Amino acid sequence: MTLKIAFLGLGIMGAGMVRRLIGAGFEVSVYNRNPERAAPFADQARVAASPREAAEDADVIIAMLTDDAASRGVWLGADGAIAGMAVDAVCIEASTLSPDWIAEWAQAVAVAGGVPLDAPVTGSKVAAETGELVFIIGGEVGGIARATPALKAMSKDIVHLGPSGSGTKFKLINNFVGGVQIAALAEGLAMIEQSGLAFEKSVETLISGAPGSPMVKMITARVLAGDYRPNFQVSLQAKDMAYAVTEAEKLGVDLRTVKAAIATFDAAVADGYGTEDIAAVIKSVRARSQ
Repeated sequence: MTLKIAFLGLGIMGAGMVRRLIGAGFEVSVYNRNPERAAPFADQARVAASPREAAEDADVIIAMLTDDAASRGVWLGADGAIAGMAVDAVCIEASTLSPDWIAEWAQAVAVAGGVPLDAPVTGSKVAAETGELVFIIGGEVGGIARATPALKAMSKDIVHLGPSGSGTKFKLINNFVGGVQIAALAEGLAMIEQSGLAFEKSVETLISGAPGSPMVKMITARVLAGDYRPNFQVSLQAKDMAYAVTEAEKLGVDLRTVKAAIATFDAAVADGYGTEDIAAVIKSVRARSQ
């Protein structure tokens, strides 16, 4: 039997993920707060007027949203997906959110008879479009098994880390480790420029050595190409790191380098780069270094 899937959120990531699901032959219902983003899918999916309508009769409900507030808005309330979902529906929150909200959300889903899976992804826009995402999942094995056909259509790997909340906690760690690298890279590139060093030769030497992680190489390539089209926005990276600091404080872990990186990303947002790709942090650091 073909799974019926409801998808909530058609932004940079969600649009690509939905196209993968449609291409795999699933019956898909979509909802987006801004209906203009849903319009391109009208010929291949059912466009719902509310999250509740989208969720009706769905076997699997997937959300890909910006933050806690957006997630709360589509899941809860009279027009929320939980109000419309069938008993035993698998509910997947693929957004990068706070552990506190995920715990509240999972309880609300379970009380209503659904199966909650927090399943944030690694990979950005291109990975969403090509089915190369990696789902990092917290929740019940049975729910994962039922959702696996849909998950496989969007990903190259599915990693089950443990009980509910595990995926979200790991994703925050994953994102802040990357964010710290980006902030340090931006400062390094700015210092190369201000030092009068041969820029491209210095950058090539930098990324060919130990500092040349996949993240550093990817961001450097975008900077050298002058390509700041959003794969992952500066403002969202700042949000994820802030969620991580809040969670770490509860665990007694002082994320000092992360706090410094947040300041760098917040400055980039203040400078007007919030909706650009995370590589645009270098533009802010450059401007503030002159």
